[in-house]
Amino acid sequence: MPLENYLLRNGNNADAVISWVRRSPMARVVHDMAAGRTPISLLSVARVRATGASGYLAALLMEAGVVPTENFDRIRLEVWEEEYFGTLPNPTHRSLLKQYAAWIVNPRFTDAGHLSTKDESLRHRGSKAHLIAVSELLSTLDSLNLDLGTVPQRTFDNYVATHGRTGKQLTPFIRWARVRGLTRLHSEYQQSHLGTSSASDDERWAWAKDLLTAEDLGLNARIGGLLSLIYGTALTRVVSLRRDAVKLDGDSTYLSLGTEPIKLPEVLGSLVRRLLDTAPASLHDNNIWLFKGQRAGRHLTTAAIRGPLAPRGINLRSARNVALMILARDLPPSVLADLLGISIYAAERWSTHSGHDWADYPRVRITTEPR
Repeated sequence: MPLENYLLRNGNNADAVISWVRRSPMARVVHDMAAGRTPISLLSVARVRATGASGYLAALLMEAGVVPTENFDRIRLEVWEEEYFGTLPNPTHRSLLKQYAAWIVNPRFTDAGHLSTKDESLRHRGSKAHLIAVSELLSTLDSLNLDLGTVPQRTFDNYVATHGRTGKQLTPFIRWARVRGLTRLHSEYQQSHLGTSSASDDERWAWAKDLLTAEDLGLNARIGGLLSLIYGTALTRVVSLRRDAVKLDGDSTYLSLGTEPIKLPEVLGSLVRRLLDTAPASLHDNNIWLFKGQRAGRHLTTAAIRGPLAPRGINLRSARNVALMILARDLPPSVLADLLGISIYAAERWSTHSGHDWADYPRVRITTEPR
Protein backbone atom coordinates (compact mmCIF):
# COMPACT_ATOMS: atom_id res chain seq x y z
CA MET A 1 0.00 0.00 0.00
CA PRO A 2 1.21 3.60 -0.54
CA LEU A 3 1.75 4.29 3.17
CA GLU A 4 3.82 1.13 3.59
CA ASN A 5 5.94 2.04 0.57
CA TYR A 6 6.39 5.55 1.95
CA LEU A 7 7.65 4.23 5.28
CA LEU A 8 10.02 1.82 3.54
CA ARG A 9 11.46 4.65 1.45
CA ASN A 10 11.94 6.79 4.56
CA GLY A 11 13.49 4.32 6.97
CA ASN A 12 15.04 6.96 9.20
CA ASN A 13 11.64 8.45 9.85
CA ALA A 14 9.47 5.31 9.84
CA ASP A 15 9.85 4.51 13.54
CA ALA A 16 8.86 8.02 14.56
CA VAL A 17 5.80 7.97 12.30
CA ILE A 18 4.65 4.56 13.53
CA SER A 19 5.18 5.58 17.16
CA TRP A 20 3.13 8.72 16.59
CA VAL A 21 0.31 6.79 14.92
CA ARG A 22 0.08 4.44 17.90
CA ARG A 23 0.06 7.16 20.53
CA SER A 24 -1.83 10.00 18.87
CA PRO A 25 -5.53 10.90 19.09
CA MET A 26 -5.70 9.79 15.44
CA ALA A 27 -4.86 6.16 16.29
CA ARG A 28 -8.53 5.13 16.17
CA VAL A 29 -9.01 6.86 12.82
CA VAL A 30 -5.99 5.09 11.32
CA HIS A 31 -7.21 1.75 12.74
CA ASP A 32 -10.70 2.22 11.30
CA MET A 33 -9.27 3.19 7.90
CA ALA A 34 -7.06 0.11 7.87
CA ALA A 35 -10.03 -2.08 8.82
CA GLY A 36 -12.22 -0.58 6.12
CA ARG A 37 -14.71 0.94 8.56
CA THR A 38 -13.77 4.50 7.61
CA PRO A 39 -13.09 5.78 4.08
CA ILE A 40 -9.45 6.65 3.49
CA SER A 41 -9.84 10.34 2.69
CA LEU A 42 -9.03 13.80 3.97
CA LEU A 43 -12.73 14.31 4.53
CA SER A 44 -12.72 11.47 7.06
CA VAL A 45 -9.84 13.12 8.91
CA ALA A 46 -11.53 16.51 8.79
CA ARG A 47 -14.69 15.10 10.37
CA VAL A 48 -12.71 14.22 13.49
CA ARG A 49 -12.60 16.92 16.14
CA ALA A 50 -9.91 19.36 14.97
CA THR A 51 -6.56 18.96 16.68
CA GLY A 52 -2.96 19.37 15.67
CA ALA A 53 -2.94 15.61 15.21
CA SER A 54 -5.58 15.78 12.48
CA GLY A 55 -3.42 18.16 10.48
CA TYR A 56 -0.41 15.91 10.91
CA LEU A 57 -2.32 12.82 9.79
CA ALA A 58 -3.63 14.69 6.74
CA ALA A 59 -0.07 15.74 5.90
CA LEU A 60 1.19 12.19 6.28
CA LEU A 61 -1.53 10.73 4.05
CA MET A 62 -0.88 13.31 1.34
CA GLU A 63 2.90 13.05 1.39
CA ALA A 64 2.72 9.26 1.32
CA GLY A 65 0.45 9.41 -1.72
CA VAL A 66 -2.40 7.64 0.07
CA VAL A 67 -4.82 10.43 -0.82
CA PRO A 68 -4.71 13.24 -3.42
CA THR A 69 -2.98 16.44 -2.33
CA GLU A 70 -5.67 18.95 -1.40
CA ASN A 71 -6.07 21.98 0.83
CA PHE A 72 -6.88 20.38 4.17
CA ASP A 73 -7.76 23.70 5.81
CA ARG A 74 -10.47 24.29 3.22
CA ILE A 75 -11.85 20.79 3.75
CA ARG A 76 -11.91 21.31 7.53
CA LEU A 77 -13.71 24.62 7.07
CA GLU A 78 -16.32 23.12 4.75
CA VAL A 79 -17.01 20.33 7.28
CA TRP A 80 -17.49 22.92 10.03
CA GLU A 81 -19.75 25.02 7.78
CA GLU A 82 -21.97 22.03 7.08
CA GLU A 83 -22.40 21.43 10.79
CA TYR A 84 -22.80 25.07 11.81
CA PHE A 85 -25.19 26.08 9.03
CA GLY A 86 -27.32 23.08 9.95
CA THR A 87 -27.95 24.62 13.39
CA LEU A 88 -29.41 27.85 11.96
CA PRO A 89 -33.21 27.92 12.26
CA ASN A 90 -33.83 30.31 9.35
CA PRO A 91 -33.53 28.48 5.99
CA THR A 92 -33.03 31.79 4.16
CA HIS A 93 -30.00 32.55 6.35
CA ARG A 94 -28.62 29.06 5.76
CA SER A 95 -28.88 29.45 2.01
CA LEU A 96 -27.36 32.93 2.02
CA LEU A 97 -24.41 31.92 4.20
CA LYS A 98 -23.74 28.83 2.09
CA GLN A 99 -23.52 30.99 -1.03
CA TYR A 100 -21.32 33.58 0.65
CA ALA A 101 -18.98 30.92 2.05
CA ALA A 102 -18.71 29.14 -1.31
CA TRP A 103 -18.07 32.31 -3.32
CA ILE A 104 -16.04 34.49 -0.94
CA VAL A 105 -14.73 32.73 2.18
CA ASN A 106 -13.67 29.27 1.02
CA PRO A 107 -11.79 30.44 -2.11
CA ARG A 108 -9.31 32.19 0.21
CA PHE A 109 -7.85 28.74 0.77
CA THR A 110 -6.62 28.55 -2.79
CA ASP A 111 -3.40 26.52 -2.59
CA ALA A 112 -3.97 23.04 -3.94
CA GLY A 113 -2.03 21.41 -1.13
CA HIS A 114 -1.81 23.48 2.01
CA LEU A 115 -1.35 21.55 5.24
CA SER A 116 -2.45 22.88 8.59
CA THR A 117 -0.03 24.79 10.77
CA LYS A 118 -0.59 27.05 13.73
CA ASP A 119 -0.68 30.05 11.40
CA GLU A 120 -3.15 28.45 9.02
CA SER A 121 -5.29 27.56 12.02
CA LEU A 122 -5.49 31.27 12.74
CA ARG A 123 -6.90 31.88 9.28
CA HIS A 124 -9.20 28.89 9.68
CA ARG A 125 -10.50 30.20 13.01
CA GLY A 126 -10.80 33.69 11.56
CA SER A 127 -12.99 32.42 8.73
CA LYS A 128 -15.25 30.64 11.19
CA ALA A 129 -15.48 33.73 13.40
CA HIS A 130 -16.35 35.83 10.37
CA LEU A 131 -19.19 33.54 9.30
CA ILE A 132 -20.51 33.45 12.87
CA ALA A 133 -20.45 37.27 12.94
CA VAL A 134 -22.47 37.42 9.71
CA SER A 135 -24.92 34.87 11.11
CA GLU A 136 -25.37 36.93 14.28
CA LEU A 137 -26.06 40.05 12.23
CA LEU A 138 -28.74 38.24 10.23
CA SER A 139 -30.24 36.84 13.43
CA THR A 140 -30.35 40.30 15.01
CA LEU A 141 -32.08 41.74 11.96
CA ASP A 142 -34.57 38.88 12.12
CA SER A 143 -35.40 39.71 15.74
CA LEU A 144 -36.11 43.31 14.66
CA ASN A 145 -38.38 42.13 11.83
CA LEU A 146 -35.82 43.46 9.34
CA ASP A 147 -33.62 41.96 6.66
CA LEU A 148 -30.73 43.13 4.49
CA GLY A 149 -33.12 44.82 2.09
CA THR A 150 -35.10 46.76 4.71
CA VAL A 151 -32.62 47.58 7.47
CA PRO A 152 -31.93 51.34 7.73
CA GLN A 153 -28.33 52.46 7.43
CA ARG A 154 -28.52 54.04 10.89
CA THR A 155 -29.56 50.74 12.46
CA PHE A 156 -26.66 48.95 10.81
CA ASP A 157 -24.24 51.71 11.88
CA ASN A 158 -25.40 51.36 15.47
CA TYR A 159 -24.95 47.60 15.30
CA VAL A 160 -21.38 47.98 14.08
CA ALA A 161 -20.59 50.61 16.70
CA THR A 162 -21.77 48.37 19.53
CA HIS A 163 -20.03 45.21 18.32
CA GLY A 164 -16.45 46.45 18.15
CA ARG A 165 -14.10 44.39 16.02
CA THR A 166 -16.83 41.91 15.12
CA GLY A 167 -18.90 44.69 13.62
CA LYS A 168 -15.98 46.03 11.62
CA GLN A 169 -15.39 42.62 10.08
CA LEU A 170 -18.80 42.62 8.39
CA THR A 171 -17.63 44.78 5.49
CA PRO A 172 -16.76 41.96 3.03
CA PHE A 173 -20.20 40.42 3.50
CA ILE A 174 -22.05 43.71 3.12
CA ARG A 175 -20.12 44.55 -0.03
CA TRP A 176 -20.86 41.11 -1.47
CA ALA A 177 -24.55 41.46 -0.62
CA ARG A 178 -24.64 44.92 -2.17
CA VAL A 179 -23.10 43.67 -5.42
CA ARG A 180 -25.79 40.98 -5.57
CA GLY A 181 -28.51 43.56 -5.05
CA LEU A 182 -29.52 42.19 -1.63
CA THR A 183 -28.94 45.42 0.29
CA ARG A 184 -28.31 49.13 -0.09
CA LEU A 185 -26.14 49.28 3.00
CA HIS A 186 -22.72 50.86 2.88
CA SER A 187 -19.93 49.52 5.07
CA GLU A 188 -16.52 51.12 5.37
CA TYR A 189 -15.66 49.77 8.80
CA GLN A 190 -13.27 46.98 7.93
CA GLN A 191 -9.73 47.63 9.05
CA SER A 192 -7.57 47.95 5.99
CA HIS A 193 -4.66 46.06 7.55
CA LEU A 194 -2.43 48.20 5.39
CA GLY A 195 -1.26 50.06 8.40
CA THR A 196 1.02 53.02 8.74
CA SER A 197 4.42 51.56 8.28
CA SER A 198 7.23 52.60 10.58
CA ALA A 199 9.80 51.34 8.07
CA SER A 200 11.11 53.38 5.16
CA ASP A 201 12.00 52.00 1.75
CA ASP A 202 15.66 52.69 2.53
CA GLU A 203 15.41 50.58 5.68
CA ARG A 204 13.73 47.79 3.72
CA TRP A 205 16.58 47.61 1.23
CA ALA A 206 19.18 47.89 3.98
CA TRP A 207 17.62 44.86 5.67
CA ALA A 208 17.54 43.01 2.35
CA LYS A 209 21.23 43.77 1.77
CA ASP A 210 22.00 42.48 5.26
CA LEU A 211 20.20 39.18 4.61
CA LEU A 212 21.93 38.69 1.27
CA THR A 213 25.29 38.55 3.01
CA ALA A 214 24.35 37.24 6.48
CA GLU A 215 26.17 33.90 6.42
CA ASP A 216 25.67 33.64 10.18
CA LEU A 217 21.94 33.08 9.57
CA GLY A 218 20.36 29.91 8.23
CA LEU A 219 19.14 29.82 4.65
CA ASN A 220 15.52 29.45 5.73
CA ALA A 221 15.51 32.74 7.65
CA ARG A 222 17.49 34.58 4.96
CA ILE A 223 15.39 33.48 2.00
CA GLY A 224 12.07 33.73 3.84
CA GLY A 225 12.94 37.22 5.02
CA LEU A 226 14.04 38.32 1.56
CA LEU A 227 10.84 37.12 -0.09
CA SER A 228 8.84 39.12 2.42
CA LEU A 229 11.07 42.20 2.11
CA ILE A 230 11.24 42.25 -1.69
CA TYR A 231 7.86 40.92 -2.78
CA GLY A 232 5.72 41.66 0.28
CA THR A 233 4.92 37.97 0.66
CA ALA A 234 3.25 36.99 3.93
CA LEU A 235 5.27 34.50 5.96
CA THR A 236 2.33 32.10 6.05
CA ARG A 237 2.60 31.98 2.27
CA VAL A 238 6.40 31.80 2.29
CA VAL A 239 6.62 28.76 4.56
CA SER A 240 3.99 26.92 2.53
CA LEU A 241 5.85 27.22 -0.78
CA ARG A 242 6.34 23.86 -2.45
CA ARG A 243 9.57 22.75 -4.06
CA ASP A 244 7.87 22.62 -7.44
CA ALA A 245 7.23 26.37 -7.18
CA VAL A 246 10.91 26.79 -8.11
CA LYS A 247 11.89 26.38 -11.76
CA LEU A 248 15.51 26.36 -12.92
CA ASP A 249 16.35 27.50 -16.45
CA GLY A 250 20.09 27.60 -17.01
CA ASP A 251 21.46 30.27 -14.70
CA SER A 252 18.01 31.74 -14.11
CA THR A 253 15.81 30.86 -11.15
CA TYR A 254 12.04 31.37 -11.28
CA LEU A 255 9.64 31.29 -8.33
CA SER A 256 5.87 31.02 -8.61
CA LEU A 257 4.19 32.93 -5.81
CA GLY A 258 1.00 33.18 -7.86
CA THR A 259 0.00 32.14 -11.35
CA GLU A 260 2.87 33.96 -13.08
CA PRO A 261 6.50 32.91 -12.37
CA ILE A 262 8.88 35.59 -11.15
CA LYS A 263 12.52 35.64 -12.27
CA LEU A 264 14.50 36.07 -9.06
CA PRO A 265 17.52 38.37 -8.84
CA GLU A 266 20.67 36.34 -9.39
CA VAL A 267 21.90 36.57 -5.81
CA LEU A 268 18.51 35.54 -4.37
CA GLY A 269 18.18 32.78 -6.95
CA SER A 270 21.58 31.47 -5.86
CA LEU A 271 20.39 31.26 -2.25
CA VAL A 272 17.24 29.39 -3.31
CA ARG A 273 19.34 26.90 -5.26
CA ARG A 274 21.49 26.35 -2.20
CA LEU A 275 18.36 25.70 -0.15
CA LEU A 276 17.21 23.09 -2.65
CA ASP A 277 20.61 21.41 -2.57
CA THR A 278 21.14 21.45 1.19
CA ALA A 279 17.65 20.60 2.46
CA PRO A 280 18.01 17.71 4.96
CA ALA A 281 17.25 14.48 3.15
CA SER A 282 17.42 12.31 6.25
CA LEU A 283 13.97 13.29 7.50
CA HIS A 284 11.77 12.62 4.50
CA ASP A 285 13.37 12.47 1.07
CA ASN A 286 10.21 13.19 -0.87
CA ASN A 287 9.08 16.16 1.22
CA ILE A 288 7.10 18.52 -1.00
CA TRP A 289 7.93 21.72 0.90
CA LEU A 290 10.66 24.21 0.02
CA PHE A 291 11.01 25.16 3.70
CA LYS A 292 11.01 21.75 5.34
CA GLY A 293 9.90 21.36 8.93
CA GLN A 294 11.30 18.97 11.49
CA ARG A 295 8.20 16.78 11.47
CA ALA A 296 7.17 14.50 8.65
CA GLY A 297 5.08 16.24 6.05
CA ARG A 298 5.20 19.65 7.72
CA HIS A 299 6.76 22.85 6.55
CA LEU A 300 8.45 25.37 8.82
CA THR A 301 6.47 27.64 11.08
CA THR A 302 6.61 31.37 10.56
CA ALA A 303 8.35 31.72 13.93
CA ALA A 304 11.32 29.74 12.57
CA ILE A 305 11.86 32.53 10.03
CA ARG A 306 10.77 35.57 11.99
CA GLY A 307 12.62 34.61 15.19
CA PRO A 308 16.23 34.87 13.90
CA LEU A 309 15.47 38.18 12.16
CA ALA A 310 14.06 40.04 15.16
CA PRO A 311 17.44 40.43 16.97
CA ARG A 312 18.78 42.13 13.83
CA GLY A 313 16.03 44.73 14.06
CA ILE A 314 14.26 43.52 10.90
CA ASN A 315 10.56 44.34 11.03
CA LEU A 316 9.02 42.16 8.31
CA ARG A 317 5.48 43.39 8.87
CA SER A 318 6.40 47.02 8.29
CA ALA A 319 8.71 46.20 5.39
CA ARG A 320 6.05 44.06 3.75
CA ASN A 321 3.63 46.98 3.83
CA VAL A 322 6.20 49.18 2.11
CA ALA A 323 6.95 46.53 -0.51
CA LEU A 324 3.29 46.03 -1.39
CA MET A 325 2.70 49.77 -1.50
CA ILE A 326 5.51 50.30 -3.99
CA LEU A 327 4.63 47.27 -6.10
CA ALA A 328 0.99 48.38 -6.24
CA ARG A 329 2.20 51.77 -7.46
CA ASP A 330 4.23 50.18 -10.27
CA LEU A 331 1.92 47.33 -11.31
CA PRO A 332 -1.82 47.19 -12.07
CA PRO A 333 -3.93 45.10 -9.66
CA SER A 334 -4.49 42.21 -12.08
CA VAL A 335 -0.74 41.80 -12.66
CA LEU A 336 0.04 42.21 -8.97
CA ALA A 337 -2.50 39.52 -8.05
CA ASP A 338 -1.10 37.09 -10.64
CA LEU A 339 2.52 37.61 -9.63
CA LEU A 340 2.14 37.56 -5.84
CA GLY A 341 -0.74 35.12 -5.49
CA ILE A 342 -2.95 37.56 -3.60
CA SER A 343 -6.63 38.14 -4.29
CA ILE A 344 -7.62 40.76 -6.82
CA TYR A 345 -9.56 42.42 -3.99
CA ALA A 346 -6.39 42.79 -1.92
CA ALA A 347 -4.43 43.99 -4.94
CA GLU A 348 -7.03 46.67 -5.66
CA ARG A 349 -6.95 47.82 -2.04
CA TRP A 350 -3.18 48.18 -2.17
CA SER A 351 -3.47 50.03 -5.47
CA THR A 352 -5.99 52.42 -3.97
CA HIS A 353 -3.81 52.92 -0.92
CA SER A 354 -0.81 53.69 -3.14
CA GLY A 355 -2.77 56.43 -4.87
CA HIS A 356 -2.19 55.09 -8.40
CA ASP A 357 -5.13 54.95 -10.80
CA TRP A 358 -4.91 52.04 -13.24
CA ALA A 359 -8.35 52.56 -14.76
CA ASP A 360 -6.92 53.12 -18.25
CA TYR A 361 -4.45 50.22 -18.13
CA PRO A 362 -4.88 47.90 -21.15
CA ARG A 363 -5.65 44.32 -20.11
CA VAL A 364 -2.79 42.99 -22.22
CA ARG A 365 0.73 42.27 -21.04
CA ILE A 366 3.79 40.30 -22.12
CA THR A 367 5.18 37.73 -19.73
CA THR A 368 8.43 35.83 -19.78
CA GLU A 369 8.24 32.28 -18.46
CA PRO A 370 10.92 29.67 -17.91
CA ARG A 371 11.22 27.07 -20.62
